[in-house]
Amino acid sequence: MRKYYVQFDWGQKRLGFATATQAVQMPAAPVHVPLSKRELSFEETVEAVNKGMQKWEARLGKDDPVVIDDYMNAQYYGEIGVGTPAQKEMVIFDTGSSNLWVPNTRPFLTSHNIYDHSKSSTYKKNGTTFAIQYGSGPVSGVFSADTVTIGDLQLKDYTFAEVDKTSGLGLGYRLGKFDGILGLGWDSISVGGVPTPMNALVKSGQLPEPVFAFYLGNNQPGELVFGGVDPKHYTGDFSFVPLSSESYWEIKLDGVKLGSDSVSSTKSAIVDSGTSLLAGPKSEIAAIATKLGAKSILGKDGTWWTAVPSCLISPSPWAARTLP
Repeated sequence: MRKYYVQFDWGQKRLGFATATQAVQMPAAPVHVPLSKRELSFEETVEAVNKGMQKWEARLGKDDPVVIDDYMNAQYYGEIGVGTPAQKEMVIFDTGSSNLWVPNTRPFLTSHNIYDHSKSSTYKKNGTTFAIQYGSGPVSGVFSADTVTIGDLQLKDYTFAEVDKTSGLGLGYRLGKFDGILGLGWDSISVGGVPTPMNALVKSGQLPEPVFAFYLGNNQPGELVFGGVDPKHYTGDFSFVPLSSESYWEIKLDGVKLGSDSVSSTKSAIVDSGTSLLAGPKSEIAAIATKLGAKSILGKDGTWWTAVPSCLISPSPWAARTLP
């Protein structure tokens, strides 16, 4: 997504792609949320890809809409507030899921921000069990309701999850700088059927347009805009693609090429801001690996390293990540 400025059009159910740039003008109305970036070490990247493979096997091999991304390889996160007064939480803004969750317990020897509902004057108990199954394990807690603040936007009495078990996120969560996840997917994949954050924002009437847009900086902070797009981050016009499913942000895939060669017959794809992995059928990524001359990494079957271009790839089912 760093090459393109991506507009997620909730109102017209479509995705827009424009060439990312570094112009200087700023829009007036939309709400801007800065996104920070944490670079992974080589060892963390390898571990993240291997964990990510498990997640993709779960997603592509089942119809269970609860299985979502393993965030060991997530790098972009931004600040929100939960409660009154607002308690700071750093979250991944994830188009591959549809719930907001934040931790109420800090894992041993970590510095994560936690949500303490006893310190909020607007907290309302729910108590219904919340559980998500990641490829690497479960994440669970209970639903609660409180005021959620995103930039200048505020959702009152919003139902989210406070989580006390995060083992499913593995080492990446313990080392990471994000505390929770704010899902930007559609209602059909919302755990518990609770309103999604974007659904709630649109219905609140606070957004100038039912749109959000990502700019992911290259070795610098990125930006997420709610309610419009930011002209300083793109050039030219948007090319729009209609959604093929209101679950993940799923679109029709015309093809995948490596140079001039077609390397995929897959007909659909999702645009997922919560992961930097590319996933697809095992046979297709195996063919890509062969064309790139990729070599086995750390003796791991199904995970390779290649220097031109610099990337990690795996066919289980398959994943690729461009490295710095």
